[in-house]
Amino acid sequence: MERMGHTSLSASRARSARFINLLILSSILVGALVLRTWNVNFDQGVGSHPDERSTACFVAPTIGLPQSWDQFRDPQRSPLNPLWNLAQGERRSFTYGHFPLYLGVGMGHVLHHLAPVAERWSDLTGPGFAFSPKTISLMARANQACDGIAVAGRLTIALLDTLTIVLVYLLAGALFAPRGRRLGKPTGVRGFALLAAAFYAFTAQAIQLSHFFAMDPASTTFTVLAVLGGVYMVQRRSLASATLCGLGAGLAVSSKFSALPILAVPVVAGVLIYLRAALRVSAFAYASDRPQALTIAEETARLADGENIGAIEDEAAGRVQFFALGGVVWA
Repeated sequence: MERMGHTSLSASRARSARFINLLILSSILVGALVLRTWNVNFDQGVGSHPDERSTACFVAPTIGLPQSWDQFRDPQRSPLNPLWNLAQGERRSFTYGHFPLYLGVGMGHVLHHLAPVAERWSDLTGPGFAFSPKTISLMARANQACDGIAVAGRLTIALLDTLTIVLVYLLAGALFAPRGRRLGKPTGVRGFALLAAAFYAFTAQAIQLSHFFAMDPASTTFTVLAVLGGVYMVQRRSLASATLCGLGAGLAVSSKFSALPILAVPVVAGVLIYLRAALRVSAFAYASDRPQALTIAEETARLADGENIGAIEDEAAGRVQFFALGGVVWA
C-alpha cells in the first residue's frame, strides 16, 4: 500500500514537472515571437537590407504558380524559377535560397487575402481590437513588390526562427536524455533543454536577422532539424528519424547552398549505426565459445542498443553534432 502511494506521488510530481516545463517553454516561445515580429515594418519600405531589397523588389514579384505541367518542367517558362527573367527572356542572378522565397511569396498572398477579413473585423469590433488602416493597407499589398512582400517575408522568417527555438529545445533534450536516464534525473534534462531554448530565443543577432527577408535564419532552422534527425537516427534507428534528417538537410541546402556540409549528418549517423551493430555482433561472437564472457557480451550489446546506461548514445550523438557543426556555422 505504501509503495502504491509512493508511485502515485511520483507520477503526480512528474505531471507537475511536465506542466511547468511546458509553461516555461510556451512563455519563451511567445516572448521570442513578439521580439521577432515587433515593429516588423521598421524601415517603412526603405529597404535597408540590400539582399532583401533585391529579393522583394525584383525577384519575388515575378514568382507564381505554373499554368501547366509543361510550363512547370520548362525552366525558361516556369514562373517558379528565380534564375530566369520571364519578361526579358534571359538569365538573372539569384544567389539565395529558393524555398524561403516561395514561403515568403506564399505568405504575401495569404496576407493579401486576409486584408478584407481584417477590415471587416475592425468594423465589427471597434477601436479597441481593430487593425490600424496602415496595417490593413500593408496586408492588402503584401503580394506586391518591395515593402509589401518584404514584410510578408519578414513574418515568414520570424516564424521559422521561432521554430528553430523548438528544435533547439528538442535537440538539447535528445543529447542530454541518456545522461538523465543514467542519473535518474529527467527533470534536469528538461532544464538543460529550456536553457538552450532561452539562450537562442533571446540572442540579439537572431532577433535582428528575423527582421529581414533574408535566407540565413531559414537555413539555420532546417540545419538544426537535420542535426536533430541525425541524433534521433543514432538513438532510435527508425525510418521516421532518417526521413526527418534527410528532409532537414534537403531544406537547409534549398534555403542556402552554403549549408551543403549538413549532408554529412545522415552519412555520419548511418556509419555510427553500423559501427554499433558491428560492436554488438562482435561481442556475442567472442562470447559464443567463452561462456564466462557472456555477461560481458550481453552488457556490451545493451550498450550498443542504447538500453539502460546509454553511454553509446552520448558518444554517437555527440559525434553527429560535431560533424554537423560545420554545417550550422557555415549556414
